[in-house]
Amino acid sequence: MCWSFKALLWLTALLCLGGGRVAAWQARGNYHSDAHPGKCTITETVILSPGETVKSPDDCAEIRCENENGDAQTSGCSAIGTPDGCMWGDAVNQHAPFPECCARHLICDGGLNNETLLYQQNVWEMFLPNLKAAAAQGALEMKQQ
Repeated sequence: MCWSFKALLWLTALLCLGGGRVAAWQARGNYHSDAHPGKCTITETVILSPGETVKSPDDCAEIRCENENGDAQTSGCSAIGTPDGCMWGDAVNQHAPFPECCARHLICDGGLNNETLLYQQNVWEMFLPNLKAAAAQGALEMKQQ
């Protein structure tokens, strides 16, 4: 029971510090291409102007083109701890835009109980703020399995 209160405080602090955006890791790279000067050429079909962002074609991350030299920043999902006896499973929707694609199903020994169900719902709401009802319904369905 004590872990859930601490976890809720941690999640609240994370949201406050992140201004609502949830990104745990960041990387920088150069995507300059002579074929597309002044842009970031992520792939042959994903070409960004400075200031534009796109979900990574390879993972649940967001790529932001920073300047006309092709410099870009990639931001990925937060690493969120789990309660004892639990781990994060598959993504709720890996094709969703970033950061919604970061939401994952919580898998616990013996299934979800009231505390772990609430924990999963709170984490899902962090990634899916407009889908509170959908998260609650999905968590309920997972519990019943």
